Amino acid sequence: MTRHGYSDAPWGQVHWREHVATGLRTEPDLYCLHPAPFSGLAFARIMPHLAHNRRVIAPDYPGYGGSDGVPGPPSISHYADAISAVITDQTQASLVDLLGFHTGCLVAIEVALQCPERVRRVVMLDVPYFDAAERATAYGANLGLYSLTSELCCLTPAWERGITRRVESQGIERSFEMFVEQLRAARTMNAAFEAAHKYDCLARLPCVQKPVTVIASQSPLLAASRRAAAELPMSTLIERLDIKRAVLDEAPERIARDIMNALAVGEQT
Repeated sequence: MTRHGYSDAPWGQVHWREHVATGLRTEPDLYCLHPAPFSGLAFARIMPHLAHNRRVIAPDYPGYGGSDGVPGPPSISHYADAISAVITDQTQASLVDLLGFHTGCLVAIEVALQCPERVRRVVMLDVPYFDAAERATAYGANLGLYSLTSELCCLTPAWERGITRRVESQGIERSFEMFVEQLRAARTMNAAFEAAHKYDCLARLPCVQKPVTVIASQSPLLAASRRAAAELPMSTLIERLDIKRAVLDEAPERIARDIMNALAVGEQT
């Protein structure tokens, strides 16, 4: 069963969706950190497969989904603050696990660094581990305010991202759902891309002193994910080269098994 709620943050409220535990809650809460420019809705299909004996919570970053925005341009640190606010509200003092996907990997890094006493284990799925030049290439076309006009063609970039690149593997209904979710951010749709562009991943990632499992699919981030795993002090790399697209939707059962196995490997505080 999925439920929705809000947690207070200094600048407003953070919306989250939760899939309640199936069975007795014996495992730490799992927080799912979403890719840009979507919301926690990105995890809707995989959450039920992760909820055995644990709550699974997917917050929306400030300015995305149902969450209030922050004053001024947001940063990865702002997104980490939002996740920390939800953790404090929903999990209180207990340890949590983190799952990041694409941009969510950067947010997971920052949460683990800002609140090491709260995080047990981390799973990163397809990590955008880029140097400054690579960030400029990866995010350059998606920086600044999104251009909204009275012409329907202004929605073409969002349509291509939400529909064209997804419909073959996700189907039209799920693809349309993700297309619409982008539009909720309106002109600030690209804010998370800009935050990722400014985030010095190469400096921050090696500082994470938590067990991290990197799961790399057959995607454009394969090489970057391999580099990330090599730089993490306490890492395990799992390569799923059989999964080539729509990782959270097309093969949720397979990826969920890898995630649950990674989170089940011992205890570490």
